[in-house]
Amino acid sequence: MVMIRRKLKHSRVKNLYKFASQKNKGTCLVESSLEFDACFHFEYFREIKTFEAQPLGFEYEFDGRVCRYTPDFLISHYDKPQKFIEIKPYSKIANPEFRARFAQKQLAAKAQTGIELILVTDKQFVFIQP
Repeated sequence: MVMIRRKLKHSRVKNLYKFASQKNKGTCLVESSLEFDACFHFEYFREIKTFEAQPLGFEYEFDGRVCRYTPDFLISHYDKPQKFIEIKPYSKIANPEFRARFAQKQLAAKAQTGIELILVTDKQFVFIQP
């Protein structure tokens, strides 16, 4: 098992967003406005103790290849197990390849780290529960 730390860098293709968190006593660097919005939900959701953007990632297998993956967030609750969170626009989740890849990522996350990986769309922010 290889754990991967991904470093976000500014590019011409992607905008990066910084979220100043009192809960985390630091700044989160995220890759999209949707992830930035998620930070507000994590910051003010009382059951969430801390959240980390771009936590350690892992490898998973898809179509006979080993691929690397880093979840968008790792959230820690006061009285529940930690969870990896992947944030996607609702429009992206209908793609069959995305669904197949995500299922493999979920299996690898649980097997390698013991942490559940869940998908949250822009339409589901109100449903993020501990």
